[in-house]
Amino acid sequence: MTEDRCLVSEITNFSTKDGPGIRTSVFLKGCPLRCKWCSNPETFVKEQMLMYMPNRCFECGACEAVCPEQAIRGNRHSMFRIDRKKCTRCMKCLEVCLHDAFRISGKWYTVDELMKVILRDECFYGEDGGVTISGGEPLMSAPFVLEIFRRCREQGIGTVLDTTGLGDPAMLEEILKYTDMVLLDLKVMDPEKHRQWTGVSNEKILENARRIIPKVPTRISVPLIRGVNSDVDNIRETARFASELGAIAMDLNPLHTLGKGKYHFLGLRSPYGRLEEPTEEEVQAAKQAAEAFGIPVGIGRMM
Repeated sequence: MTEDRCLVSEITNFSTKDGPGIRTSVFLKGCPLRCKWCSNPETFVKEQMLMYMPNRCFECGACEAVCPEQAIRGNRHSMFRIDRKKCTRCMKCLEVCLHDAFRISGKWYTVDELMKVILRDECFYGEDGGVTISGGEPLMSAPFVLEIFRRCREQGIGTVLDTTGLGDPAMLEEILKYTDMVLLDLKVMDPEKHRQWTGVSNEKILENARRIIPKVPTRISVPLIRGVNSDVDNIRETARFASELGAIAMDLNPLHTLGKGKYHFLGLRSPYGRLEEPTEEEVQAAKQAAEAFGIPVGIGRMM
């Protein structure tokens, strides 16, 4: 069964970090995980979200006047200026704002519409490039992803799946038939710590990893957060798991706070004040621990 359309958070053209070559990276909305370090909170749910950027607001009052639910109030600098419980996302505030202080996160695309975007840049892909479907978690929109990848294969366009591995195994197996590479996030190997920091068990994730890695060239991606998963024991266990299954590389990604502003724009509290970046010494220790298992290791996503 094919989904008629899907909600896209962002499309990045000419990307060089989401797979080999030059790529069109498509970020779908919706994710079953709630990683406490996530830099893309706008992808949590499969629905459009209203973002408010106070630095663009001139306090003209037009949005307050037009809001039928009186959900906009208070100082323009407040991250809670929009009462999210009252807001029905009618988007009338967006229509009257002259300074682009309001934006919609999420645009609906049909398969045909998204393929037009992908094909627009086909001449730049060359032999190595193509399309990367990311998220959120793309497996939450598996039928849509399957159809996009099937059509890309027909057009000779390379496909990369950027996933946490949490999804329906049967649909995953179908998608893998049309996938040239997988970028697989493995957050934490310990089941209890995984549930503590992501809100879900890693049992199905590891089961799906065992399906993915032997079938499709796979790069393992590990976010490094001090006190969460940057310890040498976790890195060793991850590298052993990846190496034994035949992963082609492992990328260590130290915590960054680039998503801090997004939390503010969505009226959410940023988690970053409670999280720490690993030291350079810890990053290098993690790299050495992983390399001991014979797997190529990069800092950041190295293609």
